[in-house]
Amino acid sequence: MARMEREVTIQVEERYTQLGETDRVVVGRASDFVEHGQLPEESINEDFFNRVTELNAADTEQTRESRMHILLQAGMDWLEGAKEPGLNLLNIAGRTGLIVALTVVLRQVVAYNVEHALREGDSPEASRAWAVVAISMIGPALTLVGAIRNECDGTANPASRLGRVCMASITMGALIAAHLTGASQRLLPAVVGGSIYTLARGLANVFIPLHDNANPATAATTGVATAVYGVAQFLLAELGQLTPLSGAARAAAELGYSLGADAIQGLLTGLGVVVDDLVGIFCKSSHMLSPSPGMDSVFSDPQALQQMVLEVRASVQRPTPKQLLDALFDIGAMRLSVGYAIALVTGAVASLLSHSEIEEGYQGHVMSGCLALMAMIIYFPLIFGSAKRTDNLYELQETAVP
Repeated sequence: MARMEREVTIQVEERYTQLGETDRVVVGRASDFVEHGQLPEESINEDFFNRVTELNAADTEQTRESRMHILLQAGMDWLEGAKEPGLNLLNIAGRTGLIVALTVVLRQVVAYNVEHALREGDSPEASRAWAVVAISMIGPALTLVGAIRNECDGTANPASRLGRVCMASITMGALIAAHLTGASQRLLPAVVGGSIYTLARGLANVFIPLHDNANPATAATTGVATAVYGVAQFLLAELGQLTPLSGAARAAAELGYSLGADAIQGLLTGLGVVVDDLVGIFCKSSHMLSPSPGMDSVFSDPQALQQMVLEVRASVQRPTPKQLLDALFDIGAMRLSVGYAIALVTGAVASLLSHSEIEEGYQGHVMSGCLALMAMIIYFPLIFGSAKRTDNLYELQETAVP
């Protein structure tokens, strides 16, 4: 036993030397409390020591053993409080990250094979350009059908109407820009792959939905999320320039297919969407950015609202026909339009840069900035265009993200 005690003491001392200054102070205050019953007077790790104070006030024994039990109980309570945010993060990263990563790999595979087939075939450039035009019209067409559907069932609101009009206008403007610059004849792999990606992701989301009890999106919450999303897309685009070529770009360079390169793109895109999910849900759950509950809210008591714990959960379901139609004509139609708009605009900018005098080293930064700008432009129309009028502000609902 004496040998075991020495080994334990040595291990504890080694771990103590690895602690930072603040952690050492916390350990010292905890030791003072156990040995002498003294609580820290300075403000340090307030959540933990506030709980220690509460438990100590109810302790009638006031012995070394009872105070050690209080510390253990306070530590367990502190860890219990951190469990819910950890579960939220796990659900978002596991569900959203996995779905996006896998569907991006599928998109890259499709784009690679389409580009490879086009290079081996002899289809005229004009037919490719008109094929891009036809496919790009699918997004606005589904958006229009979804708008009519929402008007008929009474779920449309002014924000959703404006968002759908803006998104359709952005897509049409991007299509015109790509056609005028001659970029549309080279974008068939991108729009075909993007269509497959959006449909596959939407189908997976219907079967594995992610629900949260955060407040509905507002201009303030969406504005913060828009800024973060734009910055994240710029950084990821810059990082993506350092990764191996994948998808259509790899086929255009006459390189063999690489699953690893596609997987890297999937991980980068998944990371961006997970960050956007986290930021969006956090902003909507913030009492500073979120609206006060409505009169018809189930949380009409402000005090009850303050105590509401954010809950984000992924689940598996068998979707109903209505849920499938909602996924297709609401968020699905908007995401299709988003994908087309970004692909068309970035293609048009790339076409202009190829005939400009800008150094090749700076062209990549320009493309990253263009992508970030487009990501911010489409954010508001996407969020509000896919929204529906509801009589319950705090109903569990899926967060709309690009």
